[in-house]
Amino acid sequence: MFRALIVEDEVMTRQGLIMTTPWQDYDVEIIGEASNGKEGYDLALKLQPDIIITDIKMPLMDGLEMIEALSDKENFVFIILSAFSEFQYAKKALQLGAVDYLLKPFTDSDLEEAIDSAKKQVETMKILKEQSKVSRADLISTVNRYLSKSDRSKHENIQKVLSFIHDNYSDDISVTTASDYLQVSESYLNRLFRQETSYSFHEYLTVYRMKVACDLLTDPSIKIYEVANAVGYKDQRYFSIVFKKYLGMTPNHFKEQH
Repeated sequence: MFRALIVEDEVMTRQGLIMTTPWQDYDVEIIGEASNGKEGYDLALKLQPDIIITDIKMPLMDGLEMIEALSDKENFVFIILSAFSEFQYAKKALQLGAVDYLLKPFTDSDLEEAIDSAKKQVETMKILKEQSKVSRADLISTVNRYLSKSDRSKHENIQKVLSFIHDNYSDDISVTTASDYLQVSESYLNRLFRQETSYSFHEYLTVYRMKVACDLLTDPSIKIYEVANAVGYKDQRYFSIVFKKYLGMTPNHFKEQH
């Protein structure tokens, strides 16, 4: 069973999530709750949840500050709760490695999809971390096998969106820009991508970027900031946090391996 922590300053929202969600059906156990980012930070380090579901705007420490602080300590998987006016904050949280965000008010199916993505990321991170003590080539091979599961889809729109990601991963792309490119709705593309690949758009994009980063880091002359820019991260620190989250080591450590 997956262990989850909820960090939300609105009491009704927090209690509603805890009391009305069929967590057992999702194979998730709620092991704690917090009313602000500081409480969430302390509880996360104490309880070691797999998944943290967090609001962004909270007193004492906001959600982004909490995510950034925790990302330096442990590899937690984050789901963001966001209002429309906070979209830029949610975007930054995704850059820090959050698996998904839910716009308030969200539906039960939205939550279920986000939880499913988070559980898959927990499992993915476990698999990749098991490879962290093996050779660089073996680690790259594991990432390639992970991505190949999504490449099997024969659906025309999935083939198009995968090509879109492969051609544009270095740019600031998202499911919104991909849906505009395909001229379909964002909700349709989100649903189709999960059905056909079992991953969220954001998770696939992130792992593909990490795969390209691994390939680039085999060049001894390349700098970490150059790799970060090449795979769509303008901030080297964000890139390093995401890289370590997925691969269990820093880009520098990976670069030094043989």
